[in-house]
Amino acid sequence: MNIESSNLYRMKLLSSTIALSLLAAPLSLAQNDNDSSKDQVNQAHFWEANLPGGKYLVSLSRISSISLHKYHMQGMVIHEVDVETMGAALARFYVIELVGESDGPNGIAAITNRAREIADQAGGKTGVDTSTAVHKEYPITTHARTIEYKLGDLQDLEALYDSLSKAWKNGRGRKFTIK
Repeated sequence: MNIESSNLYRMKLLSSTIALSLLAAPLSLAQNDNDSSKDQVNQAHFWEANLPGGKYLVSLSRISSISLHKYHMQGMVIHEVDVETMGAALARFYVIELVGESDGPNGIAAITNRAREIADQAGGKTGVDTSTAVHKEYPITTHARTIEYKLGDLQDLEALYDSLSKAWKNGRGRKFTIK
């Protein structure tokens, strides 16, 4: 390749680069406009939970199922709301009752209430709210890709499910808060 054809090649390459840059300029401006719109407050399509144990935010369009159920496990009754999304994580909101705890003033209820009082006292000394702190014991209760929130009482859990269900069914965002 001689010098003259090399220079001609460079000029064509430079003019092509300039032309592409000029064509791409409006696209980059449009992208900047879209980026600034991401900062606008618009929770119309999100469900948000502010809880003693943390915060959870999910796009309503990404939810694939929700459930409210209970099950028994090792002397406990677990009441649980699960939120399955099209992402990789499963959100679990739950309340734990000891078997017999809600049976009224009998021997089992008295024992479970006393056990809860002792746990609460220990938690108070360490600064942990045992009614809402998630306890994980590897490998028994640690689950990859599981986001967990422990709530203090069943009424809060049912209210959380109702809020989530309304938001998902109506396609309108909601903000649920427990203090």
